[in-house]
Amino acid sequence: MFDISSFMQGLALGLGLFICPGPKDVLILRQALLRRSPVELIAVGFLSDALLIWLGMAGVSAALNRAPELQTIALWLGVCLMVGHGLLAARNALRGTANVGAFATQDQTRSRGKNFTSLLAASFLNPVGWLDTVLIIGTVGAALAKPAQLSFGVGAVVASFAWFLVLVLGARSAARWVAKPSTWRVLEALVALAMFGLAASVLVEHYEFSLTAPR
Repeated sequence: MFDISSFMQGLALGLGLFICPGPKDVLILRQALLRRSPVELIAVGFLSDALLIWLGMAGVSAALNRAPELQTIALWLGVCLMVGHGLLAARNALRGTANVGAFATQDQTRSRGKNFTSLLAASFLNPVGWLDTVLIIGTVGAALAKPAQLSFGVGAVVASFAWFLVLVLGARSAARWVAKPSTWRVLEALVALAMFGLAASVLVEHYEFSLTAPR
């Protein structure tokens, strides 16, 4: 059964993690500004995230099935990772992040094949991407009750799709906007607040579930 609460939790966590200028985002933004195929860019962006999310949730879930006593540890690991991500975003908001727009105008002479290879490498060989999708989303999702896991995963995948849809389709009209460091500082601040709020929400939900669960 589809659980709207878990879906919204996955959507919120996904948006909080994905709306950050990582290597894959920079490459996709760059290619969008160079008028590469938007369908291709969006597909590669969110399908790679979807694959890593499901791999993470399936792997962690399988581990928890073999050792259910690890569920609390997995939940606390996910919470700590969310708090860590929030602290990093807060630091970036205070100090300022790299000018993503400046990178977006580079490498205009690279071949389409090289750009596609670089995009795949940034999608699957990027440690930050694995941390976000496999470890954080996978751990939090796998720690949920079985009926809620699918809804949570779908929410996280929808978040990835929505982010790359906005990034690619809005790249040309928002080129000046994304080139401003102040824009990314505001986004980082919102991400920090979202991560802290989600970490608190997961803990409260787990505590309430523990009180109502049969003993």
